[in-house]
Amino acid sequence: MSRIKKKPQTEEESGFSEFAKRFKDHPLIFGGTVILLIFIIIAFVFVPTMPSIQRDTEGLVFGYYNGKPVNQSAYFNSVLQETAQMMNFDLQSDYGMNYMAAVQVWYQAFIRTAIHMAILEEMKITGYKVPSNEIDRLVASRPEFQEDGRFSMVKYNNYGKSRLQTLWHNTEEEYITSKFYNDLIGLKTSAAEKNFIGAMAYPERSFEIVSFPRSIFPESEIVAYAAARQDLFNTIHLSRITMGSEKEAKQLLDSIQKGQTTFEDAARNHSKDTDKDRGGDMGRRMAYEIFTELQDENDRNTITSLRRGEFSTVVKGTNDSWIFFRAEENPFTTVLTLDENLGKVRNYMDRFEGGRLENWLVAFIDELLAAAKQQDMSLSEYIVLTKEQQDPDLSERFEALESVSINSFGPININYNNMGGSQADRGLMLFTNTINTDLNPELYGAASNEVFWRNAFLTPLNTPSSPFTLGYSIIVLTPVEETGGDETSVENIGNFYTWGFMYNAISLDINAAFMASSKFENNFYEVFMPLLFRNSADNDE
Repeated sequence: MSRIKKKPQTEEESGFSEFAKRFKDHPLIFGGTVILLIFIIIAFVFVPTMPSIQRDTEGLVFGYYNGKPVNQSAYFNSVLQETAQMMNFDLQSDYGMNYMAAVQVWYQAFIRTAIHMAILEEMKITGYKVPSNEIDRLVASRPEFQEDGRFSMVKYNNYGKSRLQTLWHNTEEEYITSKFYNDLIGLKTSAAEKNFIGAMAYPERSFEIVSFPRSIFPESEIVAYAAARQDLFNTIHLSRITMGSEKEAKQLLDSIQKGQTTFEDAARNHSKDTDKDRGGDMGRRMAYEIFTELQDENDRNTITSLRRGEFSTVVKGTNDSWIFFRAEENPFTTVLTLDENLGKVRNYMDRFEGGRLENWLVAFIDELLAAAKQQDMSLSEYIVLTKEQQDPDLSERFEALESVSINSFGPININYNNMGGSQADRGLMLFTNTINTDLNPELYGAASNEVFWRNAFLTPLNTPSSPFTLGYSIIVLTPVEETGGDETSVENIGNFYTWGFMYNAISLDINAAFMASSKFENNFYEVFMPLLFRNSADNDE
């Protein structure tokens, strides 16, 4: 089969396929260039309909690579059509409906064409010659020339000389670009590297997880804590006025104390806080609840000790405010038997005494682990048995087991996927396992928690881990199963590492290098944006 030497006609269809397919599979290859569009497109308004500008760009040069113009060639049009199809953009009518998409579609076509030209140019500089037998083989294997599973000379001859010339030309360029990428990837990924990456997916482990939330901290401990720190939890009843300057606050306080105005009227007319409509009345609160509104600790202690009718001095508040208070009642000891008051103390401890709560939980869990070991049970088995017994003599600590959750998850490996990144990044993840926090909400935050991973993969099988903190719970993990990878699985991951992950990474680097090259001249926006403006203006007229 001889190769036709005639030059291709630019209006004929392109044979570009594999490179385009890879772009569809790995859109990030060109993502780094397209993202700039969002920041540089000017917000202007189009009329509802705009005629196609595709014909108006014929002959326009959007840029250059090594002095050669990047314009609306057959390759450019092929990429333009493909990109528009991927973005569901109609090249004939969608310009007025979505101008940002219009610029993005055209810009991608320009960049991909420029990079395509750059690769061909660089390969030419190296003196690379395409093996003609390889192009023969590729053309002969195309599906349009097959009949009963074999090459058909009749179909080949009926294809038309002009179409064949274009097909040969495009197949050759496709082969060159593929050779360029494949050689670079081959330089960067050895067989040992592929095998190493593939082996990183193993071992996989499955786990039983027992979660002890802070909320099981017993009521008796809360009451004891509050009793020992009565000054924090005394009930106080204050009114306040908040001003923007110290001078104004002192003048207003002076006028109230002299009887020139009432506290309530002054609050309604001058205060800048949320209590002004109630004449400054803050209602009853625990002493600690106003601490976050005052900067100085001495001011806090003084104000929470005010007796009924007493005024505070003007003190510095947060957010550049100045405040003075009046006590409506004497401070009194909070009744801790009320659920509302116990809840406030618990909230305070959860916020400011998390370490105390966790220390109690760890000691509690250690007792359970010791009891389970003594009875030759797993932790979960011991907890289930204790719940089922419903012993009326059980202490308050063991009643807390009702809120303990027991679940399982896995298999997962230590090289996990859900570490964030862009959506396209997640589409190129090497390993299939993730931590599913929808099914196991107690694992929220585990993906980035080093203590979690150490316990998960350093704890021996069928052995409970040491208790550790995860979020607002204390966790005990028990690895229950471990599996290794077979040769096929390791090989598959290694192959994807080369032709998925590394292909994408190298392509991004290549694109960035070409675009930063002194040989590349980018005039796209100077050429294309005025064209859109002109079309918009023409339609307005």
